[in-house]
Amino acid sequence: MIVSFAGVGEAFDETLPNTSVLVESGSSSILLDCGFSASCGFWGLAKNPLDLDAVYISHFHGDHYFGLPSLIVRSVEEGRRKRLTILGPSGIESRVNRLLELAYSNVRTKAKFELFFIECDPDEDIKHSGFRFRFAMSSHSMPSLGVRLDAGGKSLFYSGDGAPTFATAELARGCDMLIMESYILDADAPGHGSVDSSLELARQTGAGICALVHVQRIVRRTQKGRIMAKLNGVDGFKAVLPESGDSFDL
Repeated sequence: MIVSFAGVGEAFDETLPNTSVLVESGSSSILLDCGFSASCGFWGLAKNPLDLDAVYISHFHGDHYFGLPSLIVRSVEEGRRKRLTILGPSGIESRVNRLLELAYSNVRTKAKFELFFIECDPDEDIKHSGFRFRFAMSSHSMPSLGVRLDAGGKSLFYSGDGAPTFATAELARGCDMLIMESYILDADAPGHGSVDSSLELARQTGAGICALVHVQRIVRRTQKGRIMAKLNGVDGFKAVLPESGDSFDL
């Protein structure tokens, strides 16, 4: 399983694209979230962007799914023929269709490929596009589904947005890599995780690697030294603060 970061930023960071992660296993690939500043990062990162099998949307905040029109319209322009699956919470199909109509009216009529939608619920177990998907609700200001992916003997947990919950901790247990929304440094903000809570979850669940993303822009700039000191101080797993474009081979 190869994990590459098209973006690592929060909603309004002017220097880092929104958090978006490309996961590849064998010939299968999925993009985790696609916010308004993330789509171009994906196109610059992926070796074969038209081979993308699926996009997973964790929740309906703009920095997690408003990049879909850009992704889809460029796919039309590039001549995509392969079906693209979009997975997400209840209402994903109507949300995306409304967004496409607002952004690029009638683009669906120009597409030579099918958009196929799958609604996901907590505790559901889905096999699709070469991956096994399982889900759990995080603690966020709107419903947000963390997802566990298993493929090729490797496993990854992506938190989406939100503080860890008992359900997300259970889902993340034993994963090779956790990708954790870590908005602030050392105390959970309402509806968000922190560097400390992410590292503690990694310790509790026996993670191999814990990657911190979606760090608040001012915290990341002014407190990076403190963040790196915390990462360097962990024991029993590897902790990283990835940059856009970084890739990890699990």
